[in-house]
Amino acid sequence: MRNQFVRPGDRLITHLAVAIILALFFYLSGGSALFTSDSGAYLLNARELKVPGDRSIFYSCFIHYASEYIRLFHEPHVIEIVLIQALIAYAIIFVFFKNFFQKQNQWIVLIAIILFYCLTPFPWLLLQIMPDLFTCLVFFSALLFLKSKDAIGSFLLSLLLIFCLIMHNSTVLLFFLFSGGILVARKKLEVFNFVKSRFLQMFLVSIFAILCVVGTNLYAKKGFTLASASHIFLMGKLSENGVLKKYLDKYCETEPNLLCAYKDKLPEHGWDFVWESNGAFANSGGWDHSDTLYKKIIAKTLRDPDLLLANINAALKGTFQQILLTGAGDGIGKMDTAGTLVSELRNFYPYDYQRLMETSKQQKEEINFSEFNRWYAIFQWIFILASILIIVKFKNKYHIGLFLMALYFSFCNAFITGALANIINRLNTKGIVVLVCISMLIVLDQCYNQYIQYRLKNGSGSV
Repeated sequence: MRNQFVRPGDRLITHLAVAIILALFFYLSGGSALFTSDSGAYLLNARELKVPGDRSIFYSCFIHYASEYIRLFHEPHVIEIVLIQALIAYAIIFVFFKNFFQKQNQWIVLIAIILFYCLTPFPWLLLQIMPDLFTCLVFFSALLFLKSKDAIGSFLLSLLLIFCLIMHNSTVLLFFLFSGGILVARKKLEVFNFVKSRFLQMFLVSIFAILCVVGTNLYAKKGFTLASASHIFLMGKLSENGVLKKYLDKYCETEPNLLCAYKDKLPEHGWDFVWESNGAFANSGGWDHSDTLYKKIIAKTLRDPDLLLANINAALKGTFQQILLTGAGDGIGKMDTAGTLVSELRNFYPYDYQRLMETSKQQKEEINFSEFNRWYAIFQWIFILASILIIVKFKNKYHIGLFLMALYFSFCNAFITGALANIINRLNTKGIVVLVCISMLIVLDQCYNQYIQYRLKNGSGSV
């Protein structure tokens, strides 16, 4: 079937449309990159290249080497690093849409990309000095890897997949679950003509990515772990979900410890447990001397049948609380001028410091994320429900497979972040945008299929 709409200039139109959209979002941000308090830690680690105890070093490595490349031409700007990651993201998404519509049409690709960039929080991920962007890129890279036919292409895509995976510890964990599930269900995905050997290879890639992160901690003499401070944040999660309170109520009489004094005044949120200056964490060993006690408690909550059941219930509850969230703006507010972020920008990125202080709408608190998020939620459910209705009505196995893979990826992200980290919009957005993207693809694909059938039925010639 000849596609009369595909012409060499059509790709240029798509590229220009995305450039205009990104320029609009840069304008909305005041011409500045977006930052959270964690951005300061990533910039500091990028300069010192020391393996941190609470996160992967690899996003900081990306910032470091991107800066060094830019330094070959002039002093690096953070905004240029943001542009590099935005270009990587666009290249992956463009190729994904080109390969995963059932009927190839450049105009449908253009519409899909415009909708994805305008009606989801995705562009805000592009502008942040944060690794969240790479989580959703993992899904698109993984499906391209499964579809790659030649050895060189699959090798390059595996490197791209590893690059995206190792940016964040939660991403390697969720992808281990995702790739394992896809491996088990591979016989149900024959409609995509994926290369059969790629399923096992993708699962091995997930293991290799985990070993990459663990390897950096071994190199830094921090042990065989994804993060040497993980016990601290897990304890904060146990405090938040109530499992720690149950442990202390059950064992403080027979196995007293420093946390027993706080069993009736544990903070509501995990981050308060970790960051309160004179709270339970600070007075039970702090960053340097809490590991023995905390690891003992965590292990006990997994061995004790009652506490294990409480852990499972809390994990499921957190997952379903998390998976309903979407939106941009978490942690993006006025930055403390005495904090690490502003110090790093002032001393090493003076251009971006000036932009932050003078024009940044984040620093002036002029970005109305609540209004954006209201519309994002509306469009999210419109496309998800529309895709479900299309699947129910037409029972297209291709659409069913795409939707279920995206849903499973979003679920894996919600499970890892909801069960082990914080229940906030930002952490779920990087997973749910994948499901919204695939829902958009299904809706547009079906609309184009119907259009083709209409043209053929009415004798309108080739399409």
